[in-house]
Amino acid sequence: MARLDNFNCTHSAFDLCVNNSYDNHTGSNDSTSIRGPSLPLLLTTDWLSMFIVFRALAVLSNFAFVLAVYADKTSKGGPRLLIGNLAFCGFLFCISIFPMYIAQEWTLPQHFSSPCISVAPSIFFVTAISWADVFLCVNRSVAICFPHYYDSFRGYKTTWSLIVAGWAVSVFAASIIGTETGLTFVTMGPNSTFCSIKTTNFLGNFCVSLSIPVPYFFIFVACVVIFSTAYVKKHNPPRNAGEAARLKRLIDRRLVFVKALLVSLIWNVICSLPLLISSSVPAEDIRAHTLLTNLCGITPGILYAVNPLIYFWISPAYRRSFLSLIHRSAPRRPGQVAPSGTGAEASTSQNQRKSLQSRNTTAS
Repeated sequence: MARLDNFNCTHSAFDLCVNNSYDNHTGSNDSTSIRGPSLPLLLTTDWLSMFIVFRALAVLSNFAFVLAVYADKTSKGGPRLLIGNLAFCGFLFCISIFPMYIAQEWTLPQHFSSPCISVAPSIFFVTAISWADVFLCVNRSVAICFPHYYDSFRGYKTTWSLIVAGWAVSVFAASIIGTETGLTFVTMGPNSTFCSIKTTNFLGNFCVSLSIPVPYFFIFVACVVIFSTAYVKKHNPPRNAGEAARLKRLIDRRLVFVKALLVSLIWNVICSLPLLISSSVPAEDIRAHTLLTNLCGITPGILYAVNPLIYFWISPAYRRSFLSLIHRSAPRRPGQVAPSGTGAEASTSQNQRKSLQSRNTTAS
């Protein structure tokens, strides 16, 4: 989640607060800050327990997403690797970063080394997730806007290059922030749970922008271009009816991931609303700030719990693959055998499944 404003940060597991005041004389910007987990005023165990519940749900939903992508056989090559990388990034974030947040929230400030300890790892995974979205969007852009080049672009070599590039960007951003190059960590005191980052030059600002603002802007622009191109192609089909129907099916299938990316982007913006609202609340309104602070703390769990469900909602293939995996894993009663056909019926059913899988694979 990210926001641009001219005020101070409020609590969030990872929020970016960028002040746009830039000194034209010195060419320096020292007002960008990132906050790690902080313990808000009047935070009760009820809120802390809800944090844990939603983060646990996020772990489960992301694990289910990983299993669904693994079990899905309708998507091959580039798209499957890219969506698998996205699912894996989200799952790694949940099992790696959420425990750190919980430990900091349930531990007294004087018992952990620094409130800034979770900032660089958070930036690493958030950046990896953001750029996994970006390169999935790049793949869909070529598939819909430049279909003549897609057969070569969706190959394993190009796809793995994109995946490696995404992780390289996340390593770069986290390394710069973790080593305090172009920025410094600032705490409010020896027992403070407040951590901010003060950027000192362009490099610091650039690394902060790589995590959320730049990839989100790219995804939004790419989605607009993709949907516009798809609209034009579907409303100017080939004269041959069969070819027009095939083109429409192909475009509709290739738009599935784009729809999920756009809905996910909108969901991220919705989850950042508490941050946006908190900047307009008067500082003396402690009750309102406490509520917004708690909402900012709970939104990361809600955000990552719902994100995989967006793909399950939009993609029937992932719903089928996950349910099929659950069905195959369910224990059977003694003497129960899996239903199967014999003779011509089994052969016909198998041929139909292969034909459907072939059409879906071609459309990827």
